[in-house]
Amino acid sequence: MLDARYQTFLVLSQTRSYTQTAHRRYITQPAVTQQIKSLEAELGVQLVSYRRPHLTITSAGTELAMFVQRVQVEADKLVTGIRTPQGRQSLTFSTTLSLSEFLAPQLIQTIQTATALRQINCQVTNTRAALAAIDQGNSDFALIEGNFDKQRYDYRVVRQEPFVGVVAATNPLAQKVTVSWRDLVSQPLLIRELGSGSREILVSLAQASNIDLADFKQLITVNNPAAIRQLLLRNVGISFVYRSVVADELATGTLRELPLTPVVHDLALVYAHNSFFADDYARWAEML
Repeated sequence: MLDARYQTFLVLSQTRSYTQTAHRRYITQPAVTQQIKSLEAELGVQLVSYRRPHLTITSAGTELAMFVQRVQVEADKLVTGIRTPQGRQSLTFSTTLSLSEFLAPQLIQTIQTATALRQINCQVTNTRAALAAIDQGNSDFALIEGNFDKQRYDYRVVRQEPFVGVVAATNPLAQKVTVSWRDLVSQPLLIRELGSGSREILVSLAQASNIDLADFKQLITVNNPAAIRQLLLRNVGISFVYRSVVADELATGTLRELPLTPVVHDLALVYAHNSFFADDYARWAEML
């Protein structure tokens, strides 16, 4: 456990206000100032830069705030477990929308088989929000397909999944033996919302072929993979998804995979760095 000065600094890094920090910590504003200066003196680094009316957190301060947040989250989880004689009773994890379609159900079944948890809570969101939930202690871990800071989080790769271009079987592109990215821009593009890992991957793929999203005939942003699947079936446009998201439709022939080289992307179970429960997460990832 960290002493009160670290807790005060964490609040200050969030509020950027000595007054609000004093209010939330139930201490006086001079006491906040004294604690921060004491912490800076002990550590030998500047944590806060204050030039009225602007307060900024230094790079060292930002790193320390993330560490304190992580320690606090893990400490709260540990204390809760200690206070529960039967052991850990609940678990909350986040998953991106794409992975909620096929991977999250498998994970829930895996955890159900391996544990005696009374509550398993699954939150479906985008990559950015899933990572933020880990930082804030609102989620124990997350299923992520987007990019994330591998120095900031620990993780286990659960699966390597092909990310493929897909069209309706009735689309003229479905009949082509070869297709280039230049052939695709004449079609409307069904794409996920900002913050989605799938969108980030698609943008990266397009840029690698010197294609910008603005080059497409039309952009249709949809924040749900099930809705994108239905639009594909109606031949509204083309899209890029994980193969498992449209596995049934590909098997029946109602959707066709574009003849492009598929990009295999890592799907990962991501959790806080040095988490006390890392062994559990690693074991579930291995089982999955």
